[in-house]
Amino acid sequence: MLAKCANPTCSTPLVYLREGKIFMVESPQPKFEVLSDVAKPKPLNRVEHFWLCGPCSNEMTVTYDRQRGVEIIRKPVGKAPMARRAAAS
Repeated sequence: MLAKCANPTCSTPLVYLREGKIFMVESPQPKFEVLSDVAKPKPLNRVEHFWLCGPCSNEMTVTYDRQRGVEIIRKPVGKAPMARRAAAS
């Protein structure tokens, strides 16, 4: 259950979904499943949800790296979303 902003330095509680962004991150988890009395590795995907409040989602995003796992990182500076660039030109 999502309770607060995924940014570790933010304590904004999740009350309404009208502000901020929800991220769905799918990561492969090695699991074993018994098939025909023989254990065979079968990769199962694990889905996790993360919420960034409005102010944090303006500056940050959620990423996944196989080595480091899920990370909250700052958005690159100077790269406006495509819609903003088109509207500004």
